[in-house]
Amino acid sequence: MPDRNDWAQKRDHWIALVSSLMDDIVRWCEQHGWSVIRSTKRVSEEHIGEYDVPALTIHTPAIQLHIDPVGLNIIGAQGRVDILAYPSLNRLLLVRKDDQWMLFTESRVAWPQDWGSETFAKITRSLAA
Repeated sequence: MPDRNDWAQKRDHWIALVSSLMDDIVRWCEQHGWSVIRSTKRVSEEHIGEYDVPALTIHTPAIQLHIDPVGLNIIGAQGRVDILAYPSLNRLLLVRKDDQWMLFTESRVAWPQDWGSETFAKITRSLAA
């Protein structure tokens, strides 16, 4: 089992990855004129303990999205962030695998496009439909 310093390094790396992801999403939302509210979520994970990580609420003309970090200790991945749509409650899973973000449906089917600004805009439109 990794020692306490290893877990602290993994946690800090995870927080930096999520922060960078949130900055990208905010920038993409600004390009579309969508309003974004930044917040902080407290996460508690075994071995890592409690830590704060950024989260987002996005308001588009058609839908509200919550970008909700779930955690680092995810089976089969190196972290997960959920994209939850309101009022439909549709959910997509953004997981970190092989040093990249990969998008999946809630039933774990891989999204056909790579994660990026175009994919984010497409999923926002599809979640609103």
